[in-house]
Amino acid sequence: MANIQIKERKIVELHPHPKNEGIYGDEDIEQLAQDIERSKWVKPLIVTPEGTIISGHRRWKAVSYLGWVTVPIEEKEFTDEIAELEALLLENANREKSIEQKCREGLTWEAIERTNSRQRQGSKGSGVGSTRDVIAKRVGIGSGINYEKARKVLSAIDEALLVGNLAKAEALRKKLNHKSVNAAFKMITSIENTSETQHSETQHTQMQWILAKLGQKLCGSVWIASNDRSRIWEKQELGSLSMDSLPQLGIRDNAQKTVALIDVVWLSGDNQITAAFEVECTTSIYSGLLRLADLVALVPNLNFPLYVVIPQSRVEKVKKELSRPSFQALKMNKKCNWIVLEDLAQEWEAIIKYGTELDAINRLSENLSTIKNSI
Repeated sequence: MANIQIKERKIVELHPHPKNEGIYGDEDIEQLAQDIERSKWVKPLIVTPEGTIISGHRRWKAVSYLGWVTVPIEEKEFTDEIAELEALLLENANREKSIEQKCREGLTWEAIERTNSRQRQGSKGSGVGSTRDVIAKRVGIGSGINYEKARKVLSAIDEALLVGNLAKAEALRKKLNHKSVNAAFKMITSIENTSETQHSETQHTQMQWILAKLGQKLCGSVWIASNDRSRIWEKQELGSLSMDSLPQLGIRDNAQKTVALIDVVWLSGDNQITAAFEVECTTSIYSGLLRLADLVALVPNLNFPLYVVIPQSRVEKVKKELSRPSFQALKMNKKCNWIVLEDLAQEWEAIIKYGTELDAINRLSENLSTIKNSI
């Protein structure tokens, strides 16, 4: 057995391992400092000849806080950085750790295994790198599935910290460490779903506001579905841009009620519809098209254009829906155009500045007929 030599070394000559705080965080040392002050003893730190601390970061902080000048250390040499990192993890194997710390250990073990696997390539009988199940067991997180969920939570925490969302990071950290991996994973799923919903609602409101502004400029009057009137864009309620009540349009009651449900309707000075728009960011495209199709069925001789406003990512979905036999029977493939909302967001200011007629908005649109004719 090798003879272990303990010696004193100046505290100012020592420095933490660069990976330690990333794994274990900035830990509280107040209680440890009190214990050391009372006992006047501290377990020797393990350090490299260059002064890098491998084991004893909390002890080093505690004695620094107490004003000690020197600290007992055991000096060890390591073959490379990977060997140092392995020793750092192994020295912390039996300490009490939070789930976050265990998972960050797992990420570090993954990095070590990837390096070791590359070094083993070509060496017959050297084995393979550790699986996530093995790493999960090693750090005490249970199954590989549980570990994978914890990794995703850590990613969400780090992303929140990166953009300065400290409240979100702390909420996730608290849920992970004080509840469970599953609870924290459900929380990020909920946050992602909420964020996506809020984003789509924001896009929907923006498009209605833009269409209302364009409608006032190009046609005169605008109708906005009543359930959207309270939404605000650019500090302006959508309701302030809409007619208070939908005028009688000279069509049957059922058709009148259908028009009232459409997201945005443009009307001329004599209260004739000049265009109708459905905005479909994430909700069912079929339901929006069905509302427009109902209008076509109720007013087969309508002579104004119908539009569905969608993200670029949903263009193929619109094409597929408009190709349905039921829609083609009503000639929706010719009567209904789509407008890509990214294009509308980019071009609307130029249209409102220079456009004088409906064709200005029509140039932004496409339909199945125009696509087929251009092929």
